[in-house]
Amino acid sequence: MELGERFLAWRLRRRDPGACRELIQRHHPVVFGHLRRLGADPALAEDLTQETYAQAWRGIDGLRDVASLRSWLLTIARNEFLQVVRNRNPEVTGLDALPEPPALDPPADALAVHAERDAELRRAVARLDSPLRQTVALHYFQDLSLREVAEVLRLPRGTVKSRLNRALDTLRGLLEQEATNHEQDATRETAADRS
Repeated sequence: MELGERFLAWRLRRRDPGACRELIQRHHPVVFGHLRRLGADPALAEDLTQETYAQAWRGIDGLRDVASLRSWLLTIARNEFLQVVRNRNPEVTGLDALPEPPALDPPADALAVHAERDAELRRAVARLDSPLRQTVALHYFQDLSLREVAEVLRLPRGTVKSRLNRALDTLRGLLEQEATNHEQDATRETAADRS
């Protein structure tokens, strides 16, 4: 944990209201984005983000010295999301409903190809089993290290590696199948146009 994070955790343990504001300012995009990637719609993600901070404020004494503040917050956020899913079964959006990252003005045809590939990848990730999808979201979309993913999911690091490998193999197969389907569709369209 970096020195700034240690000091922030120390201030939170002493119930410094300014520390709570700083915690929110530092970590809001990460916590909110994590909840969106888990499948929460924007309103639910915002509600759960606020509940995450409330839980962190109440439970700051439970923060272990070895855990990073960010991974601890993401664990709280994940648990809040799973509790809502179990208890209220809310409408949960897929990964393809997430906002697209801003483009840097590449050519229009490159944008179209990129958008299609991105959409295919998002559809494939959304089809993964929940444990694999969560692991992929944390590691690749939230940019957490394997150690941090293991902390958030409360799993051994080896299990995280195994899930990532299994997820990548599954994604490779899903994307290859989608490419085959596109080729078959294009062949059918060409044959229909010739008729």
